[in-house]
Amino acid sequence: MIKKVVAVVFALGIGSVGILGGLFAAGVIGVPDAGLEDNAWGEVDDERIEVITTVWIDNPNPGINVDELAVEYALEMNDVSLADGDAADVTVPSGNSTTELRTGLRYQQIPVWWASHVDNGEVSDLEADVTVHAEVGPLSGSPTHTHEDEIETDLEPMVAESISEMEGEHSLSPVDSGATGDGTLEPTVEITDTDAEWGAVDRDRTELHLTFDVHNPNAYPLPTPAFTGEMEFNDHLVAEWDAHEVDALEGGDGTNIPPGESREVTFVVDLDNDDVAAWFATHVDNEEVTDAEMRAQLAMQIGDETVTIPPEGEAVHCEYDVATAIFVDQESGLESEGCEFMPWATPDERSLDGLEATGSGGDDDTGLIGGTDADDRTVADIDLRSVTE
Repeated sequence: MIKKVVAVVFALGIGSVGILGGLFAAGVIGVPDAGLEDNAWGEVDDERIEVITTVWIDNPNPGINVDELAVEYALEMNDVSLADGDAADVTVPSGNSTTELRTGLRYQQIPVWWASHVDNGEVSDLEADVTVHAEVGPLSGSPTHTHEDEIETDLEPMVAESISEMEGEHSLSPVDSGATGDGTLEPTVEITDTDAEWGAVDRDRTELHLTFDVHNPNAYPLPTPAFTGEMEFNDHLVAEWDAHEVDALEGGDGTNIPPGESREVTFVVDLDNDDVAAWFATHVDNEEVTDAEMRAQLAMQIGDETVTIPPEGEAVHCEYDVATAIFVDQESGLESEGCEFMPWATPDERSLDGLEATGSGGDDDTGLIGGTDADDRTVADIDLRSVTE
């Protein structure tokens, strides 16, 4: 009798498995499928950027709730892991439904991602993976779906466009010629071309190379200019440099620019990548829109006077709207809000003298004060009468 009961139960078990297998083969029942419905930004503060992920789940089993599902999520950009999370014991009804995961973006990974983004020409390959682990009776599976996108920014062209506003001829403020009497000269400087491009980048810092072609149309030498400026994103300084803090990669080791000649000068500005991470939080919190501002000014010291390009202590000031579409459904890109010359603090004599401590040279190599050799004389060394006669 017992053997018969066992045989019946075993037969029923085999039959059930066979029935389930047949239903699975017929597409009547099966393992739930899942994928990415949406990504969105959540709460943002000084320590955490929240990522809200909505996952769709398709339970193909009519009238059967499936429980104890495990859902996993992972986000990478340029193979840099930025976020991951999971949810256990998820129950889903029959048909289509959604569930929400909340994870935190890894702040410490933002500088690493930024370095890869710049090094890849301001392009990031985004990859978001969703995996669901499910069991339905004897059936189990772990379907995975991957969402891919490409994220681009145009910060390098923004900087290049900003400093291009300095191109042209500039009549500088009158300076004492150094001659006896009331002799003054009004030097003219031409910025014939400009350019900007990213330099070396690593986890901690990003170099920005800014190049100026400077022409001296005067009958006397002029010193190689120094460079001051700042970049501000959403009221957060991502770069700020004084004249004495900027190394000249090229063109800064000559004393002066001789009459009628030109010199290409490339300045190297450093961005602290931790400041970039702090800015990124404001960018996310502002629906992936950044109000970007840049100010730039060239300056040279002639004798005891400091003159600036643009003249009269002004600086070029440009504003842009920078938009991305990482999670926000919008058109990404760069939109200029205009550029103008605005008053700015003129570098003092000490900040210009400080270039002697940088890679731009020292003593007779700075080109800011001028040497005493005939070929290296600046305006301050030239008798006004020798120029005007």
